[in-house]
Amino acid sequence: MTKGIPMFEYKILTERDSRFSGRFDLDQLETTLNSYAAEGWKTAGGISSTSIWKSSKTEILTFLERERSTTSRIET
Repeated sequence: MTKGIPMFEYKILTERDSRFSGRFDLDQLETTLNSYAAEGWKTAGGISSTSIWKSSKTEILTFLERERSTTSRIET
């Protein structure tokens, strides 16, 4: 018997993403997430991060995932 194992790809979304067009706010984040969702991406998680090497600016990181169109097969 063979089972298909879904293969996933991931994307990390930050405020520097080109879809924000230099404007990052909650409304734009919602629009951007909906844009990625239309391409099959779903939110897998998120965190806020502060760099200790740069300024004390906090950045939001959102992790997106979607299933690849190809699957790997294994024997069971």
